[in-house]
Amino acid sequence: MADPAQWFSGLGPAEDAAEIADGIRNGSWVDVSLGTLGGTLDTLAMAVDPLGSLTAWGAGWLMEHVRPLREALDWLAGDPGEIATQAATWRNVSEAVADAGQRHASDLRANTAEWFGATADAYRVHAAEQTAAMEGIAVVSGAIASAVEGAGLLVGMVREIVRDLIAQFVATLAVRLPQWLAMEGVTLGLATPAVASQVASLVSTWANRIRKFIGSLLTSLRRLSGMLDALTGVLQRLQNLLRRLSRTGPTGAHPEAGLFREGDGIVRNGVRIIMNEKNVMAVAKKFGIDMRDVRFSLDKIRRGSGEGKEFYGVTMPNGEIKLARDAFISEEQLARTLAHERFHLDELRAGRAFPWKEAARAAAEVRAYAHEERWWQANKHLLDAE
Repeated sequence: MADPAQWFSGLGPAEDAAEIADGIRNGSWVDVSLGTLGGTLDTLAMAVDPLGSLTAWGAGWLMEHVRPLREALDWLAGDPGEIATQAATWRNVSEAVADAGQRHASDLRANTAEWFGATADAYRVHAAEQTAAMEGIAVVSGAIASAVEGAGLLVGMVREIVRDLIAQFVATLAVRLPQWLAMEGVTLGLATPAVASQVASLVSTWANRIRKFIGSLLTSLRRLSGMLDALTGVLQRLQNLLRRLSRTGPTGAHPEAGLFREGDGIVRNGVRIIMNEKNVMAVAKKFGIDMRDVRFSLDKIRRGSGEGKEFYGVTMPNGEIKLARDAFISEEQLARTLAHERFHLDELRAGRAFPWKEAARAAAEVRAYAHEERWWQANKHLLDAE
């Protein structure tokens, strides 16, 4: 039996996903000068202002000189609730896809236990690759969640360091400023050029210390950004792989090769489905997809740019479904597309917001493809028998 921890072995994109995910979770992207990642997101929103006490000194001229320190502290502020929400969204996507993959693997074992021979073995390998691709997508989604949370934690940690440094600055200034003023024979409310210069020099010293930590933070975030770019590429490869595996048989031949019957009311040109509204409704009826209250249109211009880059259709913010030419390459593909887009429509009708942002759109597609695959496994028997 294969090591369960190595479910991805042999599947290039899934192996890449696991490797990058490990790098994100173990904090290898964090600059060594910042130490170990820790703390909580709450530090991003803490209202403690170590510079606030300067106002009570009655020395308004000081505030202009300490502006670089305040800007550094403000720049590191954030919304811990929003970060936690984004991380939770990706974690939920990861769990949903992992669950779908586990159910797919369980169904595979249960339904093929008594299958024997080369064809059965080829089918199991093909289905196992589908499961591994789904698990890979789950790993990518979980890694993105860890990256979002990790970035928030690191910014919060650096903000805490900066706040402590500024507090040290205020304590140091509280000791030195009276000495400088006494030497000049002036009160706290006034400042000679010499005193102002000494304050500016002290601010510069602390600003340089703070700048080093912010520089390390930016270096860390650039490394993390590179890992996220790599994850995005892996996710695209896994999605393309899953689409290809879902639409081809174990030998690479299309499941409908040689099926040209029209007794079900569907008009075909070879394996392709003629692109018209009657055929859409016929396929929907055959596979039990309710299209009676659905507005849809046919886009006979847009199409994908090749294998793995097909364009099947889209659900618009107003609920209209647009079906493109690639959706009609076969009966299976049209049925899958209708189920896929109907899932998007049902989510909109259930009150889920339209996914305008890239992350939300990617999450919506992951959910829809997971639903599509479960739906097809339950309904593929409705295709004409060979």
